[in-house]
Amino acid sequence: MITVSDNNRCLLKDGKPYFYLADTAWTMVQRLSQNEMTDYLDRRAAQGFNAVQVSAISELDGLHVPNREGQLPFKNENPLFPNKAYFKLLPFLAEECKKRGLVLTLLPYWGNLFNQKWGVGPEVLTPENAFSYGAHLARLLAPFENIIWMLGGDRPIESEYHQLIIEETAHGLRSATGAKKLITYHPCGEMSSVAFSGIAELLDFHSLQSGHSFGGYKSEKMVTKTLKIGRKPCLDAECFYEDFPLAFDLSWGYRFTPQDIRRRLYKNLLSGALGAVYGHQSVWCFREEINEEYPFTWREALDRPMANQIRHIASLAERVDFTRFVKTNIAFGALSCRMGDTDLIYLENTEPVFLTLKQEDRFGSACWFDPETGKTLPFMKPVTPQLTVTSPFGHDAVLMLEKE
Repeated sequence: MITVSDNNRCLLKDGKPYFYLADTAWTMVQRLSQNEMTDYLDRRAAQGFNAVQVSAISELDGLHVPNREGQLPFKNENPLFPNKAYFKLLPFLAEECKKRGLVLTLLPYWGNLFNQKWGVGPEVLTPENAFSYGAHLARLLAPFENIIWMLGGDRPIESEYHQLIIEETAHGLRSATGAKKLITYHPCGEMSSVAFSGIAELLDFHSLQSGHSFGGYKSEKMVTKTLKIGRKPCLDAECFYEDFPLAFDLSWGYRFTPQDIRRRLYKNLLSGALGAVYGHQSVWCFREEINEEYPFTWREALDRPMANQIRHIASLAERVDFTRFVKTNIAFGALSCRMGDTDLIYLENTEPVFLTLKQEDRFGSACWFDPETGKTLPFMKPVTPQLTVTSPFGHDAVLMLEKE
C-alpha cells in the first residue's frame, strides 16, 4: 500500500520510505501489445525504476484509434458505457507491475477529454458521467495496492465545470471498498497543482510539470513554491525528456542531454521533491519509426544514457534519511539541504562553490557522489568552516557531509 508519511514529507510503501522513481509511458495501453508491455516493464525494472505513469485513455486520439487488440475505451464515446474488452488491460498491467515491484500511476483519462484546449478531443467527460467512470476504474483495480491515481493529464482547470468533473472523478475513484489509493494531479507545463485551490483537499500530494521549455530550467523553484503553498509532499511529474527538442522546436538545434536532466532532478531533490520522474521523447508515445524529430524508436530509446543513470538518484536518497528534509543555505553558487544527519550540496557544473559551515556542526565524514555513475570518492580536504569546493568528476557532483 502507498501512503503519505506522518510528517507529510514523502511517500511510504508498505510502511517504509519510498523514493518514487518513475518513467512516463503515457500511451502504453493504446500502443503496446501485452508482450511488449511486459518487455518494457522488464527493462525499466532492471534499470531501477519503481513506478510507471500511464494514461488509461491515450492522448493520441484515444477515443477513435483502437489499442493493439482493436478495442476502443467506450461504446459510442460515452464514459457511462466502458468497453470491458478494452479495460481488461488495466488489471493485466497492474498485475505485471506488481510482479516487478512497480507502482502503476494511472491517469483515468488524458486531459483533452475534459478540457481540450489543443490536440484531439472531444470533451466527453462531464460532471454527470465522471463519477460513474471513476467508480468503474475503482472497482476494476480495487484488488491492487500498487496504484496511485493521477488526475488532470496536461490540462488546467479553467472553470467551475472543469472542477466538478475532477471532483466527481475523484469521488468515483474513492468509492470502491478496500485500501485508499493516493490521488494527485498532473497539470500543464510550467504549472503546479497548487494553482487549483478548489481541488486541494482531494489531493494526497501535489504534482507539477516543469515541462520541456525554458521555464523548466527553474523546476526547483516550482518545487519550493509548491511545498510552501500546498503543505503536502510534492513531485515534478514531468520535466525535461531525454533527446527532446528544446521548447518543442527543432530550429534551436538542441536536444536535452543527461546533464540537463540530472541538473533538474538533483535540484528538485535538494528542494524537497518526494521522488524523480524520467521520460524519453520516443518512449512516452512508443514511436515505431524514426524521422528528424524522433531519431530513435521506442525500443532503441529504452537504453539511452539517462535511462541507465537515473537509478543513482534513488541510491543517493537511500544513503541519507530523505524522510527528514531541511532546506539550508550554506553554499554560494549551489543548492544545499540537510537530510537527517547529512548535508547535501549539489554542484551543477565545474565552477567553484563556497561553503560556510557552522562551528557547532562537527562532520565525521565527507565524500563526493557522482550522479553519472553512482560512485563515491573520499573528500580529501579538511572540513573547515569556510570551504571552497570543485567537482572532481568534470561535470555535476553532490558533496555529502555527515555529522558526527
